Amino acid sequence: MDDQRYCRLRVIGENLDLTGSPAALRALADLLREAGPAARVPIRNGAVVQERAEGPLVIELRGSPTLHLRGGDDALKDVWAALEAVAAEAPVDGKPAPHRHVERLVITAEAETAGEDL
Repeated sequence: MDDQRYCRLRVIGENLDLTGSPAALRALADLLREAGPAARVPIRNGAVVQERAEGPLVIELRGSPTLHLRGGDDALKDVWAALEAVAAEAPVDGKPAPHRHVERLVITAEAETAGEDL
């Protein structure tokens, strides 16, 4: 199963919200960390593209929708760590969903749902 496909990207005002179940966020973090110089990972409604290049973290929305991440490993590890930190927190009914901000990107955990459609 392609767990990262259970993530989705939404635009909320000036922010980009990458939402997924803890398993999906963990799978996405693993794929991005282990990727080579460039990677494209499909998600439910688009893709996450990561480009390793010298320089600071750049987060952009492209295409329909494509979250584009670019930067050196030191910059990209902030995104990987945020994905893993949010995945480690279980969503609790009645409380705000676990989330982390990395610049304009908000990573949010949602409850696991059995039988979700891709």
